[in-house]
Amino acid sequence: MQEYWIRQGETLLHCLDSHTKDQSSTTPLLISPGLSEPAENYMATIYALWPQRCIVFAHRGRGKSSAPTSGYALENHVDDIKAVVHFFDLQSFYLMGYSRGVSYALGYALKETSKLKGLILAEYPAVHKQMGPGWADQYLQTFWGNERGSNLLAEHVVRGIEQEARQHSFEPMLHQISCPTLILRGTGEDSLLSKEEATRYQNEIMDTQVVVFEYTGHTLKESEFAKFIRTLRRYLQIEE
Repeated sequence: MQEYWIRQGETLLHCLDSHTKDQSSTTPLLISPGLSEPAENYMATIYALWPQRCIVFAHRGRGKSSAPTSGYALENHVDDIKAVVHFFDLQSFYLMGYSRGVSYALGYALKETSKLKGLILAEYPAVHKQMGPGWADQYLQTFWGNERGSNLLAEHVVRGIEQEARQHSFEPMLHQISCPTLILRGTGEDSLLSKEEATRYQNEIMDTQVVVFEYTGHTLKESEFAKFIRTLRRYLQIEE
């Protein structure tokens, strides 16, 4: 596993790459993690997808990436993805967004559609959500799994996300996506992608497949890990 620090303006982004640049002939998979996820959250996924080359990074303010005092709007996160793509000189690649990372991935995909061989969107609708007043306080006080929000993200990062995020729907532009797109949706009460929202993806993007995880909700990549990996391997056409 290769570890990199990628400069995006004054911000350093922590990045993991499963291969050296001359080690793999597969089309890379670049992962845009969820709201508070570090790059390390995807280690199990990366190992399970071998020999697929996988690149994952932590967005600004997450994991080991540096946390600027401001710069938490949608466009800042899209610029993070651009910086990683530029660093690795990715000319054709798969892009996966998970949870909040879907909105960052869509923000990039709709600007750089020609670079994408495929798009994977897991557990989030085609919208960048604005966080309402009080969201930051609630996040910081809530336990997310075994960790309180205040232990996952610095307070100024959470408040920056609340203050700078603006509601933005990608639905009117989804038809511009021409690459094969895989939609992953859980059915549990905590799922963030409804059946209707998944159908809208399917109606707007020409080449779309929806895979439903019947026994879990938002945490499908952990709760149904085996199915998650089988689905990705099939989509990425990884030989068994």
